[in-house]
Amino acid sequence: MLECVLKDLNVGQDLDINELIDQHMPFIIKSISDVTGRYVSCENDEELSVALLAFSEAVERYDKDKGYFLPFAKLVISSRIKNYLKSESKHSCSSLEELAEKGINVEQEYIEEEDNTYLIEDINKLKSEIDSFGFTLEDLVNEAPKQKATRENAIQLAESINEVEEFTTFMEIKKRLPIKKIVLRFRVTEKVIKRSKKFIISVVIILNKNLRTLKSWIRK
Repeated sequence: MLECVLKDLNVGQDLDINELIDQHMPFIIKSISDVTGRYVSCENDEELSVALLAFSEAVERYDKDKGYFLPFAKLVISSRIKNYLKSESKHSCSSLEELAEKGINVEQEYIEEEDNTYLIEDINKLKSEIDSFGFTLEDLVNEAPKQKATRENAIQLAESINEVEEFTTFMEIKKRLPIKKIVLRFRVTEKVIKRSKKFIISVVIILNKNLRTLKSWIRK
């Protein structure tokens, strides 16, 4: 079957599946972005792993009678990514209850006013972003500030951080908070930052990436 694909793509017969993937990585990444509507990180995105498996599956299943290979591969990748996102959405829905139990309450009135699809999409985007910082939605739930005053202070600090491009750029590149610079800029202690670090990072992401449904929750 690989020979059939190679012929369709007009490449040499000595190419293996890994080389084929390397050659078509831009195509694979674009196929993911067309479904998710966002930039794909080769280092952290679970969607990329799903897409690579889907591309290999497309090679195995491809039949020249189905037409050209790349449109067929794109169809397989899109299907697998959509299935993956649906499974993640189910997980995110259940996580809403966990968030509420920890005091991170997305108000029921707001959920009823908005299309749940947008809320789930924003939660999935947040989940993907915080994964790149080395923690999960479950970590956020478990380590979020439990006292209202602590949460409010953390939100205010995150809002201030988000207004400083130097800090948000640092976070985007280094995948961590510039704690020492934040201490100097806003005259807070490292202890205050570190005890709410994951929560602060999450709020900055919500604001910076304009996750509208979660941003509205913060404003409330």
